[in-house]
This record gives sequence, C-alpha cells and structure tokens, in this order.
Amino acid sequence: MYLARCPICKTEQYGYNWVSTPKGKKWLKNAQGIWHNCPKSTGKYQSKNQKNFVKVTDKFFDFCELCSHLLFKESIKLQYPQFSGETLTEHLKTFHPNNEILDEIDFMVISDEEKEKVRVEWGMPKSNKKYISKNKIVSKVD
Repeated sequence: MYLARCPICKTEQYGYNWVSTPKGKKWLKNAQGIWHNCPKSTGKYQSKNQKNFVKVTDKFFDFCELCSHLLFKESIKLQYPQFSGETLTEHLKTFHPNNEILDEIDFMVISDEEKEKVRVEWGMPKSNKKYISKNKIVSKVD
C-alpha cells in the first residue's frame, strides 16, 4: 500500500502516489485512477457562500409596446423572487395608466417645458405610434 502526504490538507493519503497531471504538475492519484480531492483546495475554486447564478435570456422578459422597455414576465418573478424589477402589469399601471405612448425624453426628470426644448434640439417630436420588437430590433409600428 502506498502512503503520501497531501501538502495542502496535511493528511496521510493511503493508496495514493504522486503522478503528473495532464498539465504537467504533480498530484496524488490512487490505483483506481481517482485524484485526491483535497477538501482545503476546493475552497480555492469554489466559495462556500457562492450563490447559484441564473442565466437570464430574452425569454425572461415581456416587451412594452408603449415605451419599448423590457420587463420581467410574471412567471419569472414567481420562479425567481430574488430578481428585482417590475412586471409588465405593474409597469403599465404605473407608467401607462391611460395607454400613453412614451419615449426616452418622457422618462427624463425635467419639466414639460424642458422636455419640449429637448425634443426640438434632438429633432424628436412626440410620437403616437407603438413600438414593435423583431429579433432584438425595436422600431415604431407603421
């Protein structure tokens, strides 16, 4: 039987030998071909407090055709309560109670008079056309 001491956890590893890894480093491996899974070295690569990450895709969102914002779907908010943000229903109730079409200037925190000055300066008159989303491209409905 072989005996080797792990340099990290300082424990005797029975049945393990020093073997070269595929990257050319030396590590402990037993006769069955299993590498020593040192409990102290896994902390280097995995945090005990590491949170599970969720890959967010465009399928998680609803599109608001009145202002072109993306908002969480109701089902996603129920499935992942840790997500912050509003749903389309909440957004419509807050920002579009009268189904008013808004653009980026409407969301600026300035007076209505200042908004009109910005519209003239940017050459962006108030629109009454809804937005559409086609393959991640947003445009106005004709």
